[in-house]
Amino acid sequence: KVPCPYTDLRHSVSRGYGAAIKTGIHHAKGNWIITMDGDGQHRMRDVERLIGFIKDFPDYDMVIGDRRLQEQTFIRWTGRKVLNWSATLFANRWINDLNSGLRIFRRELALSYEPILCNQFSYTTTLTMSFLTDGRKVDWLPIKVLPRTVSESKVNLWQDGLRTLYYIVRIGFALRTRSLRALWRKVPSYAYLVCGAIGLFVPFIPGIILIVLS
Repeated sequence: KVPCPYTDLRHSVSRGYGAAIKTGIHHAKGNWIITMDGDGQHRMRDVERLIGFIKDFPDYDMVIGDRRLQEQTFIRWTGRKVLNWSATLFANRWINDLNSGLRIFRRELALSYEPILCNQFSYTTTLTMSFLTDGRKVDWLPIKVLPRTVSESKVNLWQDGLRTLYYIVRIGFALRTRSLRALWRKVPSYAYLVCGAIGLFVPFIPGIILIVLS
């Protein structure tokens, strides 16, 4: 049951899963945001457990429901592992569940990362990556996933999987090199001429350096 009162928010046109969550966050008035899937797979008792965790450990910035998925195709299982391993490399810590829809997190932090967060299904992935790569305090709680009670998943395995991998690399690399790029912007303009001169002897390398640091 939905607690009352509540506000029914709708977009005039479909803008994506992530865009819907962003709109909800902007209209929220509390300090904490809770998200859950609308397909009946998440239990309210697990929502209460996430809230209880934050009450016991208020210094955490996000707690994610760690799904125990029993029935998965080999391709889907492999895809999830590839994405988790890729994200782990950038986050520098093991990620139990990268894109679980059931989670609780600080509203002001989510708003601070909004410009780089995906508007589509990869929203949860980009949110997790942003928090972890920036060293925010994140943990997971095991949850039980129920069978779907509504329509089948609209996630396209290949299209959304590749988009998710793109965002993992983009956000992970951008946040990891943020201080380096800020330092580079303070370098005098003649440094670009130096890179150009080096390029006469070692083709392509200066161009790669400028692209990375720009």
